[in-house]
Amino acid sequence: MKKKILSIILVACMVAGMAVGCGSKSEGSDKNTTAKSESGEDDYVVQIAQGPALCSAPIFIAIINGYMEDCGVKYEYVNSENQWDLMAGGKNDINYGLLPTFIQRIANGYKMKIVGGAHFGCINMVATDASGIQSIKDLKGKNVGIPGGMGSDPAILLQRMLTAYNINITDVNLQVFDNADLATALQEGQIEAFVSWDPYATIVSEYEGNHLIFNQSDDEMTKDEYCCVFGFSDTLVEDHPEVAKNYVKALSMACDFISENPVEAAKLCYENGYVADEDYEFNGKLLESYRYKFNYEDAKASFVDVTKDLNDLGIITLNKSADELADETFVNAGQVK
Repeated sequence: MKKKILSIILVACMVAGMAVGCGSKSEGSDKNTTAKSESGEDDYVVQIAQGPALCSAPIFIAIINGYMEDCGVKYEYVNSENQWDLMAGGKNDINYGLLPTFIQRIANGYKMKIVGGAHFGCINMVATDASGIQSIKDLKGKNVGIPGGMGSDPAILLQRMLTAYNINITDVNLQVFDNADLATALQEGQIEAFVSWDPYATIVSEYEGNHLIFNQSDDEMTKDEYCCVFGFSDTLVEDHPEVAKNYVKALSMACDFISENPVEAAKLCYENGYVADEDYEFNGKLLESYRYKFNYEDAKASFVDVTKDLNDLGIITLNKSADELADETFVNAGQVK
């Protein structure tokens, strides 16, 4: 059973890393920065570059359920893991992902506006039963795996939680692995616990002999902190405010649909080719746990809190306050609370 699940995970990881072009829906392929029709309506075509991550479901559901058309948003979609580079090059209008990544890039000068948050918690921590680890408080002196490096979103969350529990980061033996290798490292005893994104972390926690020790979506310290947010290009927000407002509406509708129909949302994402994992019942439970709700003000407050922690940890260096950075970064494009 373990080998079967691990094979599924590895296949999913390989699929997620492939930048495969998908069909687009628009009336043209050239980006038009003026884009005014004879009637005076803005015909700007929103460029959407997004990889097949499960928690990106609002972007996919907005397309699948026709909310884009309902809200009058023309778009082109491409399946790509290079959303950041494409936005920097003027070929992508929406970035979606976790706050620590957004904050690090913005603090280093990346140009983009955050328009709201999507959901809570998609990072979990797993330990073996034999390790005796029951919570983050028990990690002192343990071998703990992190994916990618100290700057990855899971590693940053772990550092924040250790600090919150007054555990010196140097008192935990952090070991860097490729994300897909963490389960094997745990099984072979190289590490006693690891932190990672869902669905990987939750799947591995269900192996015999493993258990979750931290769930970002329900832990008291993090359950009300937005995890993933929507970032729009400056071009979309500044030059096409009405289109940006309508896109916010479409994304908000998608978040509401996922909240009310998580299993159906997961099924739609799979059946329409946006997510590779066919186990939509399991994925639906994950989507339900993330508590999707588009929100501007709470996402901004979460941005400030995470920014302060990153600055305190020395991961970023600010020449302004976290509140000032938030005021510069956040734009209420949809005029929503």
